[in-house]
Amino acid sequence: MIKHLKNNQGMSLIEVVAALLIIGIMLISFFGLLIQSNKTTHKSHDIMDATYMAQIEMENLYNAASGATSYESLATSYILDEETTGTKLSSETLGTNQVHKYLPRESEGFAYYLTLETFAENSTYKSAVYVHLEVIENSTNSKATMENVYILGGT
Repeated sequence: MIKHLKNNQGMSLIEVVAALLIIGIMLISFFGLLIQSNKTTHKSHDIMDATYMAQIEMENLYNAASGATSYESLATSYILDEETTGTKLSSETLGTNQVHKYLPRESEGFAYYLTLETFAENSTYKSAVYVHLEVIENSTNSKATMENVYILGGT
């Protein structure tokens, strides 16, 4: 080994090309890792944005629930757009409960999907409403889902 280092002839062209090839393969694998990391970071950012918007919307629904006496008054406080409030897409019975799905609302690059479930009149939870909200970021389809049960009228 020492004998080879004392040689003043230098490295051959084949040795230089082999070293560059090995370095190139290593760099290509690192670039792939960096690109995937960048994509993951952007997707996480979009999910965080959707979660933040869902949290704001759930807080608005919570505030509306404290003054609402029925699910209808809660739904009408949920604004779909400037002209339409609380437009119901469908209603179905699930056991003794009623499930009400509302038209999605588009705002600031997000789509909001609201579902309210009311409990039977003879139920202990007759003044409660189960709220399910999905927020989808339109450009990347990143989704955040939030659920809660609100007691109407604050009682």
